[in-house]
Amino acid sequence: MPRRWFVLTLSPEPLLSIDDLRVTFAVRSTFLRRTLMEVSSVAGVSLSVMPGKTLGIVGESGCGKSTTARAIIGLDKPSSGTITFAGERIEMASPQRRRQLARDMQMIYQDPFASLNPRKTVAQIIGEGWQVHPDLLHATERNAETALLMRKVGLDPALSDRFPHQFSGGQRQRIGIARALALRPRLLICDEPVSALDVSVQAQTLNLLSDLQHELGLTYVFIAHDLSVVRHVSNTIAVMYLGRIVETGAVGQIYASPAHPYTRALMSAAPIPRPWAVSRPARIVLKGELPSPLAPPSGCRFHTRCWMAREQCRTDEPKLREVAGRQTACHFAEEVVATAGPVGTP
Repeated sequence: MPRRWFVLTLSPEPLLSIDDLRVTFAVRSTFLRRTLMEVSSVAGVSLSVMPGKTLGIVGESGCGKSTTARAIIGLDKPSSGTITFAGERIEMASPQRRRQLARDMQMIYQDPFASLNPRKTVAQIIGEGWQVHPDLLHATERNAETALLMRKVGLDPALSDRFPHQFSGGQRQRIGIARALALRPRLLICDEPVSALDVSVQAQTLNLLSDLQHELGLTYVFIAHDLSVVRHVSNTIAVMYLGRIVETGAVGQIYASPAHPYTRALMSAAPIPRPWAVSRPARIVLKGELPSPLAPPSGCRFHTRCWMAREQCRTDEPKLREVAGRQTACHFAEEVVATAGPVGTP
């Protein structure tokens, strides 16, 4: 009788929930050997994702997307806040329990070459997790399981004795996906998994991830710069700016009418196929540079680049609130919704 890999349990509760997550890093002086200041990379992020669904996180480089993902998986230690997985506070878990939870949470990395050990074969790379969790799979079953995983991600099992440098970028990313699936996780954190790939290979990888989600009941946290990619794979979207969530909601609502000026600017800059066939507002070009997280602006962190900024934006920090069916952190979100035209669909 074939062995079942995953069992998707439909639950009204989120599989993963984050509440007021904060991650800070010390800026140290090598000469004085002391901490000069602390930089806040993630400043009060709250998110949740339901079982079997995909949460997309978008934003500029340096906004804290990857740090949030690394805090969830345990690579970066949160300064404060809670991370709850399947009803369990994982930031409070002991090292032994954290290792057990690693089975249910795996990560696909951005660089499909740097994330693979060049000195190991494909079979050794896929089997790394079984060395840490030997009770998960008997040693006599590992060769068959490796072949099954390679077929599942579209690779020939006959190539299992080759090294990463002998594969293309898309094939290497498939190896990384197979390694992430080896422990039969429930949650996959995809940290820009297609940004280093060609466009045609991106489509193949996204289709593979979509097929695996439907077949295995996986839950995704999907991080990307490309808004069209996030739109294609996500059920809900969270927009980050300088360590904070500025807007979050269902993908259809946010793409139809952004309620935050930053989201509106991101949407206007996203290229779409056949632009002559749809109506879309003029592109919004943000002026100025992204502020340094070492000295974030007072009030709304976006006000230094926002064309709608007013005095209240400079002094009062907006909180996430319900506006037009989504959560947004803008004092004048209703005005943004009223004045923004449709983003347009391909």
